[in-house]
Amino acid sequence: MKTGFARLLRLGESRERLARPAESGATSSARWRPGLEILRIGALLLILALGLSLSGVLQRIDHLVFDLGQRLQPVVPPQGVVIVAIDSHSLDRLGAWPWPRATDARLVDAVCRAGAAAVGLDIAFTEAGSDAAGNAALAQSLRACGKVALPVVLDSLRSGGQIVEGLPIPQLAAAAAGLGRIGVQLDGDGVARSVYLWEGVGAPVWPLMAQTLLTIAHQPVRGSVPRPAQSAVPSHPYALAAADQRRLRFVGPSGTVPRLSASAVLDGVVPPGALRGKVVLIGATAAGLGDFLATPVTTQGAPMPGVEVLANTLIALRDGTLIRTAAPVWSLLITAILALAPLLWLPRLMPLGGLIASVAWGLVLVGAAAALPLLTGWWVAPGGALVAALSAYPLWGWRRLEAARRHLDGELRQLRRTVRESPEGDAPAKHKRLSFERRILEVQAAQQRLRDLQTRRDDALAFISHDVRAPLAGAVQLLQSGKMDVAARDRLLTQLRRALNLSQGFLDLSRAQSLETSALVEIELGAVLHQAADFAYDEALAQGVRFVREIPDDPIWVRGDFDALERLTTNLLRNAVQHSPAGSKVILGATLAPHTVRFWVRDQGPGLTPEQSARLFQRFSRAHEGPGTPLSGSTGLGLYYVRLVAEKHGGAAGVTSHPGEGAMFWVELPRQA
Repeated sequence: MKTGFARLLRLGESRERLARPAESGATSSARWRPGLEILRIGALLLILALGLSLSGVLQRIDHLVFDLGQRLQPVVPPQGVVIVAIDSHSLDRLGAWPWPRATDARLVDAVCRAGAAAVGLDIAFTEAGSDAAGNAALAQSLRACGKVALPVVLDSLRSGGQIVEGLPIPQLAAAAAGLGRIGVQLDGDGVARSVYLWEGVGAPVWPLMAQTLLTIAHQPVRGSVPRPAQSAVPSHPYALAAADQRRLRFVGPSGTVPRLSASAVLDGVVPPGALRGKVVLIGATAAGLGDFLATPVTTQGAPMPGVEVLANTLIALRDGTLIRTAAPVWSLLITAILALAPLLWLPRLMPLGGLIASVAWGLVLVGAAAALPLLTGWWVAPGGALVAALSAYPLWGWRRLEAARRHLDGELRQLRRTVRESPEGDAPAKHKRLSFERRILEVQAAQQRLRDLQTRRDDALAFISHDVRAPLAGAVQLLQSGKMDVAARDRLLTQLRRALNLSQGFLDLSRAQSLETSALVEIELGAVLHQAADFAYDEALAQGVRFVREIPDDPIWVRGDFDALERLTTNLLRNAVQHSPAGSKVILGATLAPHTVRFWVRDQGPGLTPEQSARLFQRFSRAHEGPGTPLSGSTGLGLYYVRLVAEKHGGAAGVTSHPGEGAMFWVELPRQA
């Protein structure tokens, strides 16, 4: 008994140590340190966000966000700008392109007579051709109107790839009210999103044609467009020089800017005042003429004519909606701040809350980055911050899982040491060979075993303090009284015998709990049953109870522990004898099945109610002869021992009984072939 009690007490001490993990060196080293983890994750997020931003690999993400903002803005047809379109109807009416210069002159005259504030010809007149009279007529129209700007084209290439400035022929350039550069910048995906305010070969000397037209129309330019300093000259005098890049804010998809057919203008069938006081752009919109560009607002595969891109540039310049790109230093600083933002809530939220917050933060970043240019006129590339926002939750979850893994490993080491002391069960498997989920299951299983052991410890202490202490206390009182007559000695013997039986029962139970499956050997069950009946015979004879054996003569082989099964059978026989009236019989028998054997003990006692049967095999449970009257001499451990030993042998135990009809206790075990 000392061994069983000591082991349970040591298990209680081990459980108390497990409840104080901070005092253990194994778990102290694996303690979760939020401050340190925040620094680690913050450093990883900064490296990720800033490194990717500087590398430029996130440009496609940046473009997608910028285009999203352009497409979500409300479409409002602009005022003060009209396109006179060289469309398919005009080609059918006036002939194939290019038209004679005289036709161009008549179109300029018609637009000027309609009262245009400025006229921009999105047509390159870089070659004189053979129509001298037409050139003279066009020059005369330009001079008479006094409001026409001609384009400078910078994308003409000579042999060897040299960029040249494509100026109008001198005759027309001298007659124009001004010259301006046309053309936009295409990003790596082929989409036109920005323009340079100043550009040229060797020096950025040419303003945008849109700026020239606004100057001619005496309309102010909102925002600063200063001429760049002469120091902005490239190392090669024939290289393209550019300054002051701005992103375009488009007013809408292709067709948003009002259009009039060139043939209608020439025929004078346009509404009165349609062109008066407006900036008019003349250019090609018919398929196959001029340049058509993909833009952020391109929808359903409809690119935008170059003349309409020019119109959008003019409107943005006039309304001050050109978008500036933040300086690299400021962009990186903002990216760094936004990359670290998730660390404000991830340490404070549970995993589900952190996931929801991270998704919401990513959506907020996309929405804010898309709306920022529309609201403030500034663009900050959000790719780095978005990648950090998407990575923060997985990184934080990874660190949490690592901390949980280390904690589980520490708990497994402690539980292995603790469970090794338990009266039953094997220690958890080596944690290095276990998956994360298996580690959790091992800890849960070990903790459940410890909870069971704690319950047993508490029951054992209650058993010692009440059941064992009571007879010992009575014996002490008898000895202290000094009256040791025959009756006193009998009472003393009864008390000591009861204490001995209680201690022996508890010790047997402790041994049964320590029974290992690997220790079972092949035994003959019939011999076990006969020997148990022989041991209980004297007690049955003293009670006036007769034993009847119905055990097969053929050997019954099972894998088991001889002593434990003998004790089990003895407990059942003694229990039956105690409940049987004098002159009755107790039957011990066995029945064979193909793979199992069932042996039983049947008595002719008072029987059991269903409520009594349900709790009979529990620890410290007693059958009652009457309400509140426990059976004399019962420890409440005998039948629990029966159930425990049966389960240790891979079998089961039970009872079949009805009040007034006796009871049959049975045990079923696997048979050996």
